[in-house]
Amino acid sequence: MEFVYRATPKNFNYFLLGDLHIGSILHHNRGFDTFIDMMGKPYADVKHNIVTFKGDLIEAIDTSDKRFDADATDLTKIKPQLQMEYFVDRVKPIRKKIVTALQGNHEAKLQRYYDYTHGACDALDIPYGTYTSVITFLDRNGETMFKHFATHGYGSITSIADSPERRAANMKLSLKRKLANKAADCALMSMGHTHKLLTAEPESSLYLRSDGAKITQHYTEVPQNAPFIPRDLRWYINTGSLMRLYRRGFSGYAERAQYDPMELGFPIVRVRDGVIVGVDKVIV
Repeated sequence: MEFVYRATPKNFNYFLLGDLHIGSILHHNRGFDTFIDMMGKPYADVKHNIVTFKGDLIEAIDTSDKRFDADATDLTKIKPQLQMEYFVDRVKPIRKKIVTALQGNHEAKLQRYYDYTHGACDALDIPYGTYTSVITFLDRNGETMFKHFATHGYGSITSIADSPERRAANMKLSLKRKLANKAADCALMSMGHTHKLLTAEPESSLYLRSDGAKITQHYTEVPQNAPFIPRDLRWYINTGSLMRLYRRGFSGYAERAQYDPMELGFPIVRVRDGVIVGVDKVIV
């Protein structure tokens, strides 16, 4: 667990990118290129772009591991060290735009030998977020705009409901259940790991209030920098992945497990005047 602080302008775009699995031949390198390109350009008429990396940056399966499969490995990056060096080289030009990088479960399996994510953060001179961070965004005056609970995540988010609408709703509820009790002062809560690209927006509730003369209607709302934010008034994101399901001439573990296809991409949180106003998903 770590606490990270980031001062920014009040208008910015916040990219969340994880589950790259660099070193697997199923890593979507063209999607990574798209991300790097977007970081250098204005998005939605705002120039300031920043990113948090959400873990599983590398495949991190070395040749001594019983899970190692030469057919599944990009042999130019066969060692975890080479995989992380490739990641560092790719993101070095945007180093100052990186808020933090988290460790994922793939990197954690090698922690008894070396913490590759920590090493990458040291090489980039950025904060190491461990597996979970609470990130506080500050304006130029040092005032808190909002907080972000960021974790790599664990477990699965699934639904076997009989319609796309019901499945989507069930998975968003599952995402909220996983995160809601972790940090009640965070307006933004996110996890990776499942490779799903999901957003659950805040949901205000209607209520009535009496002033002694009349009944008036109101909606539940609190500032995004409040010390307690009700669970239904927060933003929840599952941050997607850049790992493909299929590749011609090869069968990966996800294909053999009959996983359903998922969107390849990442979310962008739009912050305007210090407030989260929306989340866009970029499909690559």
